[in-house]
Amino acid sequence: MITEKEVSKSLLVLNIIWAAILFSLAIYLFIGHMIAADLQTSMDVQTYTVIKFVFFILAFVILISTRFVKKFFLSLAKVQIDQTSSMNQNPILQKYTVAMIITWALSETIGIFGFVLFLIGKSSIDFYILIVISAVAMFINRPNKEEVINLSRNNLTETNTSG
Repeated sequence: MITEKEVSKSLLVLNIIWAAILFSLAIYLFIGHMIAADLQTSMDVQTYTVIKFVFFILAFVILISTRFVKKFFLSLAKVQIDQTSSMNQNPILQKYTVAMIITWALSETIGIFGFVLFLIGKSSIDFYILIVISAVAMFINRPNKEEVINLSRNNLTETNTSG
């Protein structure tokens, strides 16, 4: 079973990582505003429209897939719970950390799509839409103490019933 101290320590680290990734979205906005006046675009509208369509489809797919990716990585904790850790961290917390970082990286990718669209097409609306979607995905998937505790309980229950 995971101790309260272990959970708190891991959540502190995860909250710092989460905040840093979320802050990167603000950095994209800041950079976008700083270069907006000098930004030149040489891309024709038809090419931009195709790229925009592809990025929005990818953003939608990523948004939907993050939930399944997170569940997949959290389910790995059930398989490998009895293995000893080379680090001094509970295997459940390790799996939770990996699942969350991958989920956040995928969520941030949506914001990067917006930034790229802004750079190649100077479209502020597309930039803002994708940054907001990315930020909302980050907020939905923020570190959650209850999620860690439930994951630990589920693994403990499965270990006790299988052993």
